[in-house]
Amino acid sequence: MRGKQRNRGSQPKRKSTPLHKADKFSRNNKFIQRSRQMEKSYTTQTQFHKDTTSDNINMCVDLLPSIKEDANTCYEQLVDQYSAANTALEVKEDNAIILTANTKDPDSDKDESNTSNLKPCNSFTKRFDFELSSDDITDLISNERNIYKFKWSEIGDFRVEIPKLKSLNTTNANYNRPPIATKSADLQVLEVKSQLCQNVRYPLSALEMQVFHCANNYLDIYYPRRTHDNAEEIRYAYCLHVVNHMLKSRLLILRNNEKIAGLAKDPNLLSSEVSIPDALRDQGLTRMKVLIILPFRESALKTVQNIGNLMFANHKDKKNGLPIARYERFINDFSGDTIYFPKTNPKPRDYEQTFAGNTDDNFKIGIRFTKKTMSLYSDISSSDILIASPLALRMIINDKEQDFDFLNSIELLVIDQAELFMAQNWENLLYVLDHLHLQPQKLPDTNCQRVRSYCLNGTSRFYRQTLFFASHELPEFRGLMNNKCHNYQGRVRITNKIQVGDISNVVTPIEQVFQRIDCSSVESAFNDRFQYFVRHILPQFTRSGQSHCLIYVPSYFDYVRLRNHFKNEMVNYVQISEYTKKEKISRARDIFFHSGAQFMLYSERAHFFRRTRIKGVRNLIFYQPPNFPSFYSELINLMLETNQNPRDGLQNVMNVKILFTKYDVLSLSNIVGNENAMKVISGLSDSYSFSNNE
Repeated sequence: MRGKQRNRGSQPKRKSTPLHKADKFSRNNKFIQRSRQMEKSYTTQTQFHKDTTSDNINMCVDLLPSIKEDANTCYEQLVDQYSAANTALEVKEDNAIILTANTKDPDSDKDESNTSNLKPCNSFTKRFDFELSSDDITDLISNERNIYKFKWSEIGDFRVEIPKLKSLNTTNANYNRPPIATKSADLQVLEVKSQLCQNVRYPLSALEMQVFHCANNYLDIYYPRRTHDNAEEIRYAYCLHVVNHMLKSRLLILRNNEKIAGLAKDPNLLSSEVSIPDALRDQGLTRMKVLIILPFRESALKTVQNIGNLMFANHKDKKNGLPIARYERFINDFSGDTIYFPKTNPKPRDYEQTFAGNTDDNFKIGIRFTKKTMSLYSDISSSDILIASPLALRMIINDKEQDFDFLNSIELLVIDQAELFMAQNWENLLYVLDHLHLQPQKLPDTNCQRVRSYCLNGTSRFYRQTLFFASHELPEFRGLMNNKCHNYQGRVRITNKIQVGDISNVVTPIEQVFQRIDCSSVESAFNDRFQYFVRHILPQFTRSGQSHCLIYVPSYFDYVRLRNHFKNEMVNYVQISEYTKKEKISRARDIFFHSGAQFMLYSERAHFFRRTRIKGVRNLIFYQPPNFPSFYSELINLMLETNQNPRDGLQNVMNVKILFTKYDVLSLSNIVGNENAMKVISGLSDSYSFSNNE
């Protein structure tokens, strides 16, 4: 359904530059040389000469080795992490030393009322004043880190993973649980700007404070426990951090502007003609500092409204409302177009919550801050914040008439509702992340004397903070955080264990068989799964007495492969994918229900976008564990007797089979819990049976 829209709206592809890390850094040498020449020309035109040196700026970028993104190793480590979940804290794990941390009782209210344990960190200044040496870069790429384990009241168990850098002392790390903020003074302790503290809605919840506290320390955040119930709290927390970061950045630039003006003895000199000390480097190659990636216009609407309220809640005009330029146009563009939800056969509650509001997935909007207003629809090159979907960003990158230089100086990246990108197009998100912090396509307008040295050195990605929020864990999410996020200050990863999983929501009294498929690597898993299905599973359900078999396929590539096999082997089947028209869906459902076809191929994206209620299912095969855990119980519950055809003659025939490999450990954990997932992954048997009574 949405795939067609993307195909129609896509632009002709341009020849993109190679994205290999080694090639990227080597190309940056030319840009560094040009930047140095520009700085030298600025200096020689003035009467002021600097007598300082900067070893960090002249860092040789060839010292940056290429980063290996071996998917097989990533998944192998993933399995090892789960198998070592119950080991002692002092053992080594993934080149990391796990240290014992002082964890306070999460049920204690002592910290909630005492703010003395939280000392001002001023992490904004410390973060950008710190210069990474060549040894630090090597340590970051080697991925050696110290791990500290904590537990807070709302976010639960989490690990703080801090890279082991020779230039930083991280052995005395300590993270006290932040109190609930009930007044402006509570946030000012955390170095939140007073202008912002006046506009915050109090009291902030425990979850909002804990998420904001981690973000305010400029750690990457991997939070795979986002729900519809806590979604707005998480959104408010990261919007608070975004606005606070922007206010600090803007104030720093304004202060430095005054200092630079004082350095010019001749008032007729331009700021670019003044010799500027390295201490006043305060900008990136481009103006944009924050990128927020969201799936729908409705999500962007709520985010912009949060930012507007945080900026101007106490400055509302009775007639005009918030001082936001083009706000009325924004409301017209990003609201409305709500999907119709039927009353007679209602959709699941989570479906209505996901698709409420405007669900267009092709949008972008730039936001620019001035002294007294906030301008929407600002030009991307002059925006401070960009809120966009992965599809829109990819179209900009592939547009030959536009450049994407605005992506090379991002300091803060927010990815919210990441699970929805799996249903849209995960490759779009990865494509965008691969084009962050690349060499500019043209010389920037910024005065190179004020560009931060790490931007000139080609190491901007180590200074980017990433906030990643999703409803559950998937290997793709772990891979993104491991391979695309390299914040030198470390990251926070939520590690709450799943005790039961979605299998507890199954109400159909039926045995569920989990069948393990042996495979040697991630690359061979796709072919091994197909061969096992064709040789062992399909013959079981093609013999007489077996019918009404629904095959649920999460990956569209696997779906196409199975469809082609069924066509070649003349198998009697019908199909429903995200591209199937409504008329054909109704016809396929009718044929399947009245025994006109033995099999139905059903794609996960079709179920995500439509939640079609398939009736008459007697045999259910999960070709792979679903990416969305709730779909597991939802599909099995379709097999209730009330949804069956009483005239099909198969009243006693009911089967559920789930195919999996050892690389599906995260998806299995979402269904049966962490402990059971490890049993079926590493057990001696290759077949395990569950029922809703266990």
